[in-house]
Amino acid sequence: MAFTINKRKQTKKSVKKSSVRRASSRISPAKPAQKSKPLRVWRPTLPNLDSTRFTMFVYWAIILFFVSATFYIIGYTNSFMNRHHQMEDVEISIIDMSGMTHYQRAELALQFLSTGRDNLLSGNIAGAIIDLTVSIDADPSNPFPFIYRGEAHMQVGNLTRAFNDFTESIAIDPDNSVAWYNRAIIQVRQENFNSAIADLTQARAANEVRPSAILSNRDIYARRGQLNLWRRNFQAAVNDYTAAINVGRFGANPDDFAGRAEAYTGLGAFSLAAADYLTAITLISERIQNAFTQQERELMSRQAIQYFEKSAALRVQMSDFIEARDDLESAITIATALGDFHTIERLRTLLGDM
Repeated sequence: MAFTINKRKQTKKSVKKSSVRRASSRISPAKPAQKSKPLRVWRPTLPNLDSTRFTMFVYWAIILFFVSATFYIIGYTNSFMNRHHQMEDVEISIIDMSGMTHYQRAELALQFLSTGRDNLLSGNIAGAIIDLTVSIDADPSNPFPFIYRGEAHMQVGNLTRAFNDFTESIAIDPDNSVAWYNRAIIQVRQENFNSAIADLTQARAANEVRPSAILSNRDIYARRGQLNLWRRNFQAAVNDYTAAINVGRFGANPDDFAGRAEAYTGLGAFSLAAADYLTAITLISERIQNAFTQQERELMSRQAIQYFEKSAALRVQMSDFIEARDDLESAITIATALGDFHTIERLRTLLGDM
């Protein structure tokens, strides 16, 4: 018992001493704060990774790379399909034909020719180029995919590829007048007028061998007449426009008479030119009666005003002022019906100066 009591007393004393220490530590002045050391960031290095963790890291890196690449390709493809006017100078084939039979390739070529043509007509130029490229890859002996793809390239301004496609079509089928005609249009845009006229001449010859369902001889003659007019080869232009007038499938075209009138003017045959302008106006008046929209009637009426004014100028050259006044008064009548007061004022000024 004595031992136990003494032990308890010692314990009480130790408690009191420790309490004093704690109290003294609380009231003692604080030590000056030491500067904090910068944090050391742990960066794992490859030598510290064990082989299992390193292998998993590589696997995940590869997986993420292929996922990112897949989304990038999908996004790029959608962007390519949606921007027609920014077509790059590429042609894409997306079909693997290595294991196909000749019959399967021919069937595939016709299928993509049809979809490519539909895309072209609907304005999906990018889709048309892709489909027609597949058709060409499946059957490169068919001239029509080259023609349609050339037209698609022409619509987006890629004249070089369009020219090459039309040339390839001609090489396959020299009697295809559409290919010759389209290549002539490319030559015109590139201002190769002599080559364009040569291609139109070939188109005319090909159309004699195998007449086209979509291209008439009138179209070829009129286009060549226009080129000869630009080249100031006026007699050749007269000959071409005369041929266009004679072979017109759906009746006379006022544009052909107006074109020939310009050629006659270049030759100094003012009387013949004025007569052609009046014939063009007569044809326009007949077309106005059958026009479907007000916009069409207005456009043709303004064309008639222009031809009346040109005819009046020719009459003045021939000192036929009475006919000249009649032409200007007819033009004023049409302008009045259109409510075009600016044109009315200008024509009345010409009439007063006569």
